[in-house]
Amino acid sequence: MKRHLLPIVVCPSCREGGLATAGIDEEGEEIREGTLSCVLCVSEYALREGVLDLIYEPSPDVARERAAWASMRPDPASREEERLRAREWLRALPMLEDRDGPSEDVETWRRHGRAVFSLCAGEDWRGRRVLELGAGRCWLSAHLARQGAEVVATDILDDEDVGLGCAEAFLDGSTFFERIICDMHQLPFKPASFDFVVATATLHHSSDFGRLFAEVARVLKPGGVLLAANEPLCVPWRETPEEERRGAHEGAFTLHGLRRLLRDSGLALSSIRVGGDASLHFRACRAAGPGAGWSIEYIRAAAAYSRILALAFPRLVSRRARDLKSGWPMRPAPASPADYLKARMGVSAVEERALAAVDANWGPGWYAPEGGETPMRWAAPRSRFLMPPPPPGARLAMELATFHPTPRSRPAELEVSIGGATAGRLIIDHGGWTRYNLHVPPLAARRPVPVTIRVIRGYFRPAEKGLGDDDRLLGVACRGAWWE
Repeated sequence: MKRHLLPIVVCPSCREGGLATAGIDEEGEEIREGTLSCVLCVSEYALREGVLDLIYEPSPDVARERAAWASMRPDPASREEERLRAREWLRALPMLEDRDGPSEDVETWRRHGRAVFSLCAGEDWRGRRVLELGAGRCWLSAHLARQGAEVVATDILDDEDVGLGCAEAFLDGSTFFERIICDMHQLPFKPASFDFVVATATLHHSSDFGRLFAEVARVLKPGGVLLAANEPLCVPWRETPEEERRGAHEGAFTLHGLRRLLRDSGLALSSIRVGGDASLHFRACRAAGPGAGWSIEYIRAAAAYSRILALAFPRLVSRRARDLKSGWPMRPAPASPADYLKARMGVSAVEERALAAVDANWGPGWYAPEGGETPMRWAAPRSRFLMPPPPPGARLAMELATFHPTPRSRPAELEVSIGGATAGRLIIDHGGWTRYNLHVPPLAARRPVPVTIRVIRGYFRPAEKGLGDDDRLLGVACRGAWWE
């Protein structure tokens, strides 16, 4: 870290004080080791090998992300043997010319690189102050630093496989950029500090898009630009990536939702492009007024997005039919899936009042009772189950519980829809079972009723894993019945 960075850094604890050096070890112009302390609240932060750690108290989201990525690190023994080759591989990112590896991985990196370079083309980076969010392997920060930019690379990881430790492969006498460990939802910088904020395949890891874009707008100078590439679009057939299976957060954008989020944060969308692989690349400027409406680029992006969704529809129908048939991801599976499905869909007789003790009253994806156990499942961030037709005037009595652990930083907020209409929002702020009585909108009396639970905010990690060893689960158990 160089001293000229200190004037724009603020203490992440009190959010007001600047940082002063204490007990530092300088090598030339760079401070490599030491401690920095806040001039107001006296909080201290470590500086190790040129990387400044400004995460004061890791949030549950940050702790979960760190654990997920740590589980993907290679074995230490093999890492030591391949260190030199990995360093050369890092220097070749993202285009990986003449590098060995699975052809699919190499092509993915090249596609990401082409998107980023296209987005950055035409800018004069000399002397511009640039903040990279989620720098990871730091190849983009190194590229912009070579173009003459003053770059600050940020991430929540500092290891040498997927974090800021990778920067050592790029730093030499002619290339330098700052490295700071911080939470992108709480950037430790003064307002209007950067000309550009750049991100590649990073923003979708946020658990709070509104807060993230508000922070980006805060640290950008008036007229400053956000460049974001390789962000996933929301598509119905998305496969679960490996990092999500290990607990990392993986979100996605819709075009309308992205434009609304940017507008609410004081950013105006200036250009946007949708890739054939359902990836999103865009530029947004910090503007005093509202941005342009339906530009030609936005209309083209909307048309490309619509085409992707249309092509995905047959695949979605096939998957939904398969899931309904198998009762995904039920464990244990019903003894007779056909009889179970008939009972759930109202083909065979069902009790007028659906009781939780009756196996047939539990929809696909929810545990049926076995050996005296309570019907339950670990729910995903969005879960749906079917209920038999409700009797006239019934209310939905639903019980929810979360375990391992209960929330520490904030409660979980869930939105419940019955038959497609919002029935209300529920708050879970402690462990154990809690009962909720929900109003049921007018429904067709003879049709099964879908009940959808969607996570608005909050996160829980259960002790046991779900289907395919997927531990990115809400950790909520549910049981429900019609109540007259």
